[in-house]
Amino acid sequence: MNWLTNWMMREGPGIPKNAPKKKGLALFAFILVREAWDLFRLNILMLVCSIPVVTAPAALAAGMNIANVMIEDENVWLWRDFRRAFVRHFLQATAWGLGIALILGLAGYAVYIYGQLARHALAYVLPTAIGVCVIAFVAIVAVCLFSAMTRFELAGGRLLQVALLAAIARPLPVLAGLAFMAALWLVHIAFYPVTVFTPVVFNFSLGALALAFSAHKATGFAFSRINHGDEDAKTMATAQKRA
Repeated sequence: MNWLTNWMMREGPGIPKNAPKKKGLALFAFILVREAWDLFRLNILMLVCSIPVVTAPAALAAGMNIANVMIEDENVWLWRDFRRAFVRHFLQATAWGLGIALILGLAGYAVYIYGQLARHALAYVLPTAIGVCVIAFVAIVAVCLFSAMTRFELAGGRLLQVALLAAIARPLPVLAGLAFMAALWLVHIAFYPVTVFTPVVFNFSLGALALAFSAHKATGFAFSRINHGDEDAKTMATAQKRA
């Protein structure tokens, strides 16, 4: 049986030193293949931790934290990292999650009401469209906020500031990530009961990975810009004191 042991334990082909770094969808696909087993286990953790519903925002934050580690090509200690992120972000993620859910719920209800009225009077088409835009923007800000929360040590107004700047600077990739996650659940609903096991297998973790991946550059850009702005302000303040 030595041949079987040697075959299983042999070194892989490796990655050439001069190979260009993967970007965009190629990088996303590479992460899916490389981290398939961990994504399956992450999906189970997120599913179980989301069962009480109120803990869903913290589970999403912990899942996006793991996804960011995968994107940055660092070692993943799944249970340890998930547990620590879940505990660390629980209060913050729950508070922001409930606030965002309330805003989205009110905006969704307004869109429903104005949409019904728009069937009888064109004057209500504009408020309906504005409501849809508000929902889309709040959803984009929410993704950027959870991404920044799990990547940087931020809280309160500074976290919201980074999320808003990220949402304004790079909204389209985040919108694509939201569309991808929505498609996962629409496929599950449309083909049920054939897809009855998809939430157990990959819907949660793949959705978290898509959201983290879509907001990764946006939040990094916003965080660096705000940090540079703070450093410039401190430099100017110091110069004025010396003057």
